[in-house]
Amino acid sequence: MKALVAYESRSGTTKRTAEAVSWALSAKGHDVITRPVAEVGQDYLVGVDVVFLGTWVEGFLVVGVGPAKAMRRWVSGLKGLPGTPIAVFCTYALNPRGTLATLSSLLEIAGARVVAAQGFNRRQPTKDLDSFVQKALAAASPSS
Repeated sequence: MKALVAYESRSGTTKRTAEAVSWALSAKGHDVITRPVAEVGQDYLVGVDVVFLGTWVEGFLVVGVGPAKAMRRWVSGLKGLPGTPIAVFCTYALNPRGTLATLSSLLEIAGARVVAAQGFNRRQPTKDLDSFVQKALAAASPSS
């Protein structure tokens, strides 16, 4: 399977988690491209079997909590995602609140099929990562 891991990171935690996702995919024999969303154009999505999309949680406790603004802008610019399987993840300090639901909704509006969602606390940015990757791959496989 060919996978794209794209991320928006502020402090480096989401980047490290994205790299861990890439490593897990590579270890399973998948072809992986890993990039910050600022470097990912529409052409990166051509021929990809599954996308892993990660963001940090922007906002303060309860005010404005959600995916990073840069991630929201990037997703809103996407076109032609009919049925593309996407696994979303976020890294957070206290509580991700509706971050994953918001990001999933934006992607579904663009036509994507969200197959997995996972929040990772910045203190343990790879806890449960293997099960997240496995769930996403199983849901993205052509037979699912």
